Amino acid sequence: MKKQMVLLFIGLLSAVYANESYYKSGKLVELQNIHTSKSVNGSYINYYKNTQGKKIGITDDILVQCRDGVSCPNLLNDFNLVNYSKLTDKIFIIKIEDYDNIFSISRKLFESGDVEFAHPNFIKERRKR
Repeated sequence: MKKQMVLLFIGLLSAVYANESYYKSGKLVELQNIHTSKSVNGSYINYYKNTQGKKIGITDDILVQCRDGVSCPNLLNDFNLVNYSKLTDKIFIIKIEDYDNIFSISRKLFESGDVEFAHPNFIKERRKR
């Protein structure tokens, strides 16, 4: 009975954190939500920690780099992502209105095979020199 309860608990935990992951160098990275804060421009930044305990800030944007020969605008339109800007010929930044889906959208874009990377826009923490 104890073993079944432990397995159920682990299953529930993994289901809770399953949406908070992204691909880095082709490997899935799991995150745990820490807190949310409001930035200077009025948008929100969510803070997470990775499995090594490093704190990571994430905005409501996704960065995407399309593979050679792939039309990023066409790909993004296929995913009904219309609020985007072009940073370079291959790299686009997508504004996500429904933050709860930011991880699932970035994973689906990566899993399409048409992009080099697709991940939430990370905030780099300032450090004193």
